[in-house]
Amino acid sequence: MRWPLVALFFGITLDCTIAQESSSQIKSDEPAPSMDDSKAWNARRVAECEAHEFVQLSPEGAVPIKFEKASLLNWSNPIRNAPAGAVFVWTIEGRPQLIASTYPYKDGIEQELTSLSDRPLVLNQGKSGEHRFTPGIEWKEMPNVEPPHKQRTLRLVQMRRMAERFQLTISGNNTFVARLLTQPIYRTSADDKVDSAIFAFVQGTDPEAVLLIEALETNAWRYAIARMTMVRVAVDLDNQRVLNIPWFETNSLNDEPFHKIQYKGHK
Repeated sequence: MRWPLVALFFGITLDCTIAQESSSQIKSDEPAPSMDDSKAWNARRVAECEAHEFVQLSPEGAVPIKFEKASLLNWSNPIRNAPAGAVFVWTIEGRPQLIASTYPYKDGIEQELTSLSDRPLVLNQGKSGEHRFTPGIEWKEMPNVEPPHKQRTLRLVQMRRMAERFQLTISGNNTFVARLLTQPIYRTSADDKVDSAIFAFVQGTDPEAVLLIEALETNAWRYAIARMTMVRVAVDLDNQRVLNIPWFETNSLNDEPFHKIQYKGHK
């Protein structure tokens, strides 16, 4: 179903301001929540994400983006003193279009939103206006790889082997090589038209960047990288530099593929 863009933007207001801090800074001094507290905490993060209204701008018009309610990854980062965080995704026909990492920050909650789309996206922020995401990824053909296997389980093995060929170096206040989580944090279902997966590169279990891998009908594979941090990300494939993502300047948060929101007073 195609909805006109203007028809989607109504009535949702968010108590939020644009964040000015780098994600390389300490996020929270709060202790890790208990199991019961974690369920309630995640439910509040789901409610915040559900309040967002996203559309993809395509030649056919404005296409609504579906919010997937289950957290893809519940994470922590002792290095940044972040006791809890969660990752959510929005999709179109199963294919990921936008990803968010949300966590405690000072006197509230912060979200880092990243476009995973090769088309523009628009977020309605109620009284705060709208944010237009420029395309967040550029697809590239995956070199030196066998064609996608006919069996879904064996395609996953292929995806994992491809992900292992990447190395991501994160350079903020400190420089480190992000750790690859060996299982994808998201994969389209067997009923979807494409087979696409998201792999996370993390510090602790805090995602710094994500790798998208997708099987094509042309018997080839393609990949794309998207940041989930404001600091520099260097991407190597088979020990060869394929991408440099520069430091994200805080004064350029409008009309960009990366966006930060703070919810003051939210717990």
